[in-house]
Amino acid sequence: MRLTGPSPARLAALGIDDRGEPRPPASSTPANGGGRRGAPRIALLVLAAGLAATAGGSVAAPLRTVAASSASSTPPASASADDWSELHPATAPLPRDSAVVAYDAASQTVVVSGGETGCGPSGREVYQDTWTWDGSQWKQVSTEAPGVFGVPNAYDPATGTVDVIWVPSCGDLVTSQWDGQTWTTTESETAPGYDQPAPYSEGAMAYDPTSKTLLLWSPGPGSVPGAASLPNDQPSTWSWDGSTWQPLSPDISPPSSIGGETRDVQMVDDAATGQMLLYGDPSQTMWTWDGTNWSQLIATGGPSPRVGASMLYDSALGEVLLFGGVAVTGYTPATATKGEAYTMGGPLNDLWAWSGGGWRQLHPATSPPARFYAQMAYDAASGQVLLFGGSVNTIADIADTWVYGPAT
Repeated sequence: MRLTGPSPARLAALGIDDRGEPRPPASSTPANGGGRRGAPRIALLVLAAGLAATAGGSVAAPLRTVAASSASSTPPASASADDWSELHPATAPLPRDSAVVAYDAASQTVVVSGGETGCGPSGREVYQDTWTWDGSQWKQVSTEAPGVFGVPNAYDPATGTVDVIWVPSCGDLVTSQWDGQTWTTTESETAPGYDQPAPYSEGAMAYDPTSKTLLLWSPGPGSVPGAASLPNDQPSTWSWDGSTWQPLSPDISPPSSIGGETRDVQMVDDAATGQMLLYGDPSQTMWTWDGTNWSQLIATGGPSPRVGASMLYDSALGEVLLFGGVAVTGYTPATATKGEAYTMGGPLNDLWAWSGGGWRQLHPATSPPARFYAQMAYDAASGQVLLFGGSVNTIADIADTWVYGPAT
């Protein structure tokens, strides 16, 4: 049975439409031309847990590409009118990385749940707590969350829940949903005749406002009626309507090699261009989903090769932002692809903006310490980007809180 989310009347009272975005006031105008907009809209962050793909699609199909409008030139780096500010709330989650993170439009808070740390009292720990951020303070709201990290997750405006897909030890794929008060976990149903998608801790997921479903891209495996199971590196694309997984069959799919580790592919709803955008680290490959097929975007310049970056759509700016990660300086061997070793550099704290026509680097006056696999989401209620924690090296996580928005 499909879970019931906030009623249309409740969403209307909150000023939220059916894609989970605040309706701008009738008289709303941009505050500063080319700067942040006066009426921020909700955007999703999907902190990726893997790679995206397509069930029944052929990776070997001829590549169809769509060039970005400024693919022949790299937009210049620009000074930013916005800036980072560190906040010091009275309490905060423990240090962690790779947690579930999403903006909950119904409660108008950012939800952070689970995650891992490599420096707990007993060594590596996976958390089972859930916290909310109201724009100024953290509040712990549950200690019974799924103990997961680096898994596909997204806010679903249709159900009013934060949805997480994962696989318990020795179990089948399940979906856990946070309704603002409790977590509910159920076995994930699939369309008749189809096997479950198998993202495990891999894949990227975001809400698709066109189909009004969650879109999942996973590296596989999967299968179709009358066909044998696909190889482990066969990508697949699925939609989730709140109760059932439906396999999609695009002719062209991003290859499973577009990402490095399981958390290095990210998907966002780029509301400014109306595209579902998939970005792979460290390949720097970008793909868009039109509801039927994937198309590769070709753009020069942009962020250097990295893994563990954080990516979201900033509704106030009308651009996709990418922050941090850890540098990839080479491969061992040089021909290595997904699943093979690559040489890591140091953590990063640079900030980039994608506007559909190309990348440009932003240069705020202040920047958080370098990190990777951080928790980052756009807080529509405050019109700011929230950044929490992440890893500063392979064994140490941090628990600082930063916001990015209009400089004060």
